Amino acid sequence: MKSQALKIKRVFVNFQACNGCRICELRCSFQHFGFFSPAHSRIHVHKQEYEGIDKPKVCRQCVEPYCIPACPQNAISKHPETHHILVDEEKCDGCGLCVTACPFDAITLTPEKGLALICDTCNGDPQCVAYCPENALVYLNATEYRKYYKNTKH
Repeated sequence: MKSQALKIKRVFVNFQACNGCRICELRCSFQHFGFFSPAHSRIHVHKQEYEGIDKPKVCRQCVEPYCIPACPQNAISKHPETHHILVDEEKCDGCGLCVTACPFDAITLTPEKGLALICDTCNGDPQCVAYCPENALVYLNATEYRKYYKNTKH
């Protein structure tokens, strides 16, 4: 399992680099819904006033995710090759148990239908990463991220 975790690519966040612009939220919603709406984004920037920082929260693509067994409709699964979390909108009934199960506060529901919003990495080309003006978001596996982190200023 550990070796699988090291190979799965996901969005990593450098909190110190985030300026709170929320372009990631807007680009995500546009990519998936065709309009700009933070409520329809799979990444959310949370302002930490007491720390003076903005913290983007996005799915960590867990090796053993809590959201999958929490879903009574079997609407959440992993892609067989990339191992990214996927939501079958036809099966999702909006119960919100996946939201409650996620220990990282990375799942929300759409305002209209209550469908689960979980990062799908835009099929391997995450638009939040592509459009982040501060490079606060990177799409790497854990091994790549360790190297990246060592070579960047914090």
